[in-house]
Amino acid sequence: MINRSPDTPPIHVESMRLRWGEMDALRHLNNVAYFRYFEEARIHWFATLGIDYGDEGEGPILANIETRFVKPALYPEDVAIELSIGKVGNSSFVLAHTMRSASDPSVVYSVGEAVLVWIDIASGKSKPLPARIRAILQPPR
Repeated sequence: MINRSPDTPPIHVESMRLRWGEMDALRHLNNVAYFRYFEEARIHWFATLGIDYGDEGEGPILANIETRFVKPALYPEDVAIELSIGKVGNSSFVLAHTMRSASDPSVVYSVGEAVLVWIDIASGKSKPLPARIRAILQPPR
């Protein structure tokens, strides 16, 4: 269930250009493609945090993702994917996502959220969020 406050500020914004080859027969962005844009924004955000699965042997994996399609995105279009933090648990957190028009931020194409679980790559088991990640997800107020 998508449950988020519209007042939550983004923790990361990724700008991207829609690709013509991702349009469907109705000439708008295919529903599956939205999830690729959200994935790319997440991966770029992870890189800014220094998350490198190969070096650390741990990191977040996608446990669940959902989105609500608000308005069809039509090619050509530049979009901004906004990521914001939702509920933070012991080993998981919610990452909300919004796809907007880059030229007119009042135009929203999609809103949703993903649940990410921090795991030990070798064992495949969840583990508590590292203190440095928790500090980013839950900054002091």
